[in-house]
Amino acid sequence: MRVLIAGAGLGGLCLAQGLRRAGIDVAVFEQDPSPRHRAQGHRVHIDDRGEDALRTCLPAPLYRLYLDTRGQPNERFMVLSAAGHRIREVPIPGPAPEAIINPGTAVSRLTLREILLAGLDDAVHFGKAVERFESGARVRVRFRDGGDATGDLLVGADGIGSAVRRRYLPHAGPRDTGIRWIGGKSPITPESSATLPPGLGGSFAAITGTEPAMGIGLLRFSNDPQQAADRLWPGLRLTDRTDFVMWAITITADRLPGGDAALSTLDPAALHRRAIVLTGHSHPGLRTIVEQAWPEHTFFLRMATSVPVPAWEPGNVTLLGDAIHAMPPAKGSGANTALADAGTLTRCLRSVLEEGTPLVTAVGDYEKEMTDRGFRAVRASTEVLDAIGRGLINGGRPGTPL
Repeated sequence: MRVLIAGAGLGGLCLAQGLRRAGIDVAVFEQDPSPRHRAQGHRVHIDDRGEDALRTCLPAPLYRLYLDTRGQPNERFMVLSAAGHRIREVPIPGPAPEAIINPGTAVSRLTLREILLAGLDDAVHFGKAVERFESGARVRVRFRDGGDATGDLLVGADGIGSAVRRRYLPHAGPRDTGIRWIGGKSPITPESSATLPPGLGGSFAAITGTEPAMGIGLLRFSNDPQQAADRLWPGLRLTDRTDFVMWAITITADRLPGGDAALSTLDPAALHRRAIVLTGHSHPGLRTIVEQAWPEHTFFLRMATSVPVPAWEPGNVTLLGDAIHAMPPAKGSGANTALADAGTLTRCLRSVLEEGTPLVTAVGDYEKEMTDRGFRAVRASTEVLDAIGRGLINGGRPGTPL
C-alpha cells in the first residue's frame, strides 16, 4: 500500500511518521521549496489529544525528544485589561477558564515540525504543489510543475486552502470570520520580563482595553532543545533554543488600515514594521515586546472557520486537519485535532495490513471518527470566539466595562 500526503504541516508529517512506523510506503508533497522557506508559526498548545497521537506515531526516541523540548504547562486562559496603560486581570464571562482550554503544554511549533521531519528525508518532497488528482482504481496526483505520482490513497493535509478539498469536496470550503491576525515572536529579555504580567507563566492571555487587542503567551523550554536532540537523535539540528513570547494582534477586517490588500503581500520584515505602527498607542510593555520581535517570524492570517458538512461516500481520497475542519484558535484545538486525525488514520490504515480490512472501509471508519471529533472542535472554538473573543477584539468584555 502506498499513501500520498499533500502537505507537510504538523498533521501530515505526524501521519507520515505513523505510517512509516507501521511499515506503509508513504510520500509527502509540500509546496514550499524548503523546510525553512517561511516562518512556521510560534507556539502551539498540545493537550492529551495531540500527545496521544504523537505517542502513537513517532518512534520512541523522537517521542522522547518531543517530551524533552516542550515548554511549561499551559493550563489557564486569562483576560487582561491594559486600559490606562495598566495591565490587570479581569474575570471571564460565561464558562470557567478551565473550560476554555484543556490543560496541556506550550510547544514551539517550529521545534515540533523539525522533530516530525526527522528521518523522513527520503519521503518528504519539497517544491511539489498538488494541483489536481484523478481517482480510479488508484489515485494519481498532478503537480503544478508538471510531474505526477500514483498511490492507493491520497490524504489532503494541505491546510485551509487545500487544493485537494477544493476538488474533492468543493462545497466544504471555510467561512471568513472577518478577524485578522498579525502574529510574531520575541525573545524574553530582562526589559520585556519586567513588563509582563506576573501571573502569565502558565497561561495564554487576551489583552483588551488597548487598540488593537492582542494576545500573548510565553514559551520557556524545560531543557535546552539542541542538547536533547544531540542525546536522542544525533545529527538533528533544532532552530529554537531561546525562550520567547508569542504575540498576536487581532483586529476585525473593517478596522484594519488599508484592508487585507495592504498586508497580505508584505514580506515578514515589512509586516513587522506595520505591527510596530499598529501598536504605537498600546501599553508600553506590549510595544516593547513587538519592537523586540524577530522580524522574520512575523506573519498575517485571515482567520476562517470550516462549516460542518454531511458525511460523504468514502473512497481513496480523504482529508486531514485544517483541510476539512479549520477553526479559530479560541480553544487551542487546531493542532491537537490535526494530530489526532493522524493518529486515527494511522490506526485505521494499519488494520488494512494487519487485519485485511478493505481500504475503503478503513477510510470510512477514519472519516466518521475524524469528522465527529473535528466538527465538534470547530463548533466549540467558534462558540468561544462568538461569546468572548469578538467582544475582546472589539475593545471590551461582553457585559462588563473594563
